[in-house]
Amino acid sequence: MNFITTLAALEQLTGNSNKQISIEDYELFCKEFVFDKLKGKSFGIAFCEKFDFNNIFLKGLSDETAKDHIEKLGYIKK
Repeated sequence: MNFITTLAALEQLTGNSNKQISIEDYELFCKEFVFDKLKGKSFGIAFCEKFDFNNIFLKGLSDETAKDHIEKLGYIKK
């Protein structure tokens, strides 16, 4: 089991697995993230705060890994 698969399994335990945001909201968040980055926030922390997710695993990931996790594991409605 790789790291992302492990995170997906742990995601089920946090209760956020069925919560999704629109692609439009996500794209706007990505554009505005530069301001959060200037405040010293990571991508995962800023995402969780913006969309009211409680995911300690996402908050601990690097910016690129958090972004990949969000985009690949169903956080965004398609």
